[in-house]
Amino acid sequence: MTKRENHIDPAKINLLHIEEVKVNLSDSPSRGEVQITPDIAHISGYNLEEKKYFIGLQLKLTLLDDEEQESELFFRYNFHFKVENLDKMYTRKEERILSFSRVFVSTLAGISYSTLRGIVYEKTTGNFNTPIVLPVIDPSIILDSWIKNA
Repeated sequence: MTKRENHIDPAKINLLHIEEVKVNLSDSPSRGEVQITPDIAHISGYNLEEKKYFIGLQLKLTLLDDEEQESELFFRYNFHFKVENLDKMYTRKEERILSFSRVFVSTLAGISYSTLRGIVYEKTTGNFNTPIVLPVIDPSIILDSWIKNA
């Protein structure tokens, strides 16, 4: 068995654009400590000619306050990357079917999620008793759930 070479080079990955698709903060909890249950999913796409790849993240936070009042926050963002060596990040299964390296997609998902953590913190500052700080997670978990009806 041949070991697959890892071509991920941070210097060749550029985050070009962060696109806000939808944000809903209207159901913010009113008081006290809040329990947070996150639900995250992704979608991805690519343009080989332009060496571009995007990760879309959808995050739904279910919040439960001290008075057992439940509310939801919703965030949907697309993260657009240019990857100079994108041609080294996939193999061809068939003529029209590409298989991107899970390590590569996890790397972009990790960058996107880390950026989303900062966005959520900034968006919830001033709207809550304390801003929401999302936990650090294994980026490969994001790849296990797809956005439905994207």
